[in-house]
Amino acid sequence: MKLVGNVKKELWKEFVNENPKSTIYHTPEWVSVLEKTFDYRPKHLFAIDDSEKILGFIPMFHVKSKIFGSRLSCLPFSHICGFIGEEKVKKEILNEAIEISEKLKSKLEIRDLVDDNIFQTIGGFYTYVLRLSKDLKEIWKKMDKGSVRWAIKKASKEGVLVEQILDLSALREFIELNFITKKNLGVPAHPSRFFENLFKELEDNMRLYLAKFKNEVIGGGLFLYFKDTVLYGYGASNPKYLKLHPNHAILWKAIEDACKEGFVYFDFGRASINESGLRAFKLRWGTEEIALKYSFYPNCNIPLVKGETHNSAIYKMGKLLIKNLPLRFYKEFSEKIVGTIG
Repeated sequence: MKLVGNVKKELWKEFVNENPKSTIYHTPEWVSVLEKTFDYRPKHLFAIDDSEKILGFIPMFHVKSKIFGSRLSCLPFSHICGFIGEEKVKKEILNEAIEISEKLKSKLEIRDLVDDNIFQTIGGFYTYVLRLSKDLKEIWKKMDKGSVRWAIKKASKEGVLVEQILDLSALREFIELNFITKKNLGVPAHPSRFFENLFKELEDNMRLYLAKFKNEVIGGGLFLYFKDTVLYGYGASNPKYLKLHPNHAILWKAIEDACKEGFVYFDFGRASINESGLRAFKLRWGTEEIALKYSFYPNCNIPLVKGETHNSAIYKMGKLLIKNLPLRFYKEFSEKIVGTIG
């Protein structure tokens, strides 16, 4: 058995597709999106035998930031990602990852639980998963009547129409909405090229839903599909039309389609323990709240990575400044900062 930094793409894809614990974040396509968008330095580790068969794998990028420091991450912009493969090679891969992080003088961050006393385990994040069914009535009953079901009905009654469409023109409309949405929230946004690279690399594993009112696009949702799971990756909406509940209409349409096509899980994505409003929103869809455990070597002292920034004065001041930036400067700011956060 030996450790290597790269393998043939077809072998990589086959290994990931066959491994029961793999996620879309382990795929070469997702890894390619991050590398092309943010120019991260790849430090992946594959354990292979003499016949070139992959026994284990952990994807990693070196993320450098003057603000948040240097870290070796598995994996930026991925809410759950860690080692996959045979247990017999796990220790050797992790030890090599530690050696690489020490040579880089970086923290090692693995967005999964590593059952090893050497690593520090951090909580603070959750994901929200809805178990799907071909019986849509069963799904409908799980959802909160006074908020989710009411909002879906309201959007329909007002004439909000949702369609699935994925071309560059539609994608660019979504990108502009995403900039507006994230600026209003006071957080950096993914740059345009991130979504363009998603389109190029993951077209077969992604869908874009747009909500329209009187032929105007008022909301969008981008979803990622891998094996039996749908992931709600990115959502955006025009603030002038929030009373029409375009996000609810989009989510319900995506859930309907996923149920009809036989998907098993619908993952609403991550929320920090401090994001009480977002957590409540995700729970109202009938989801199960699942705690995420992240592992660090030797330890983690970066509040942003630990999900502990939301109540700090500096974080609140930063949000206010972002909200007041002109859109052009906001885009430039996001371009420079978001890749260092990951």
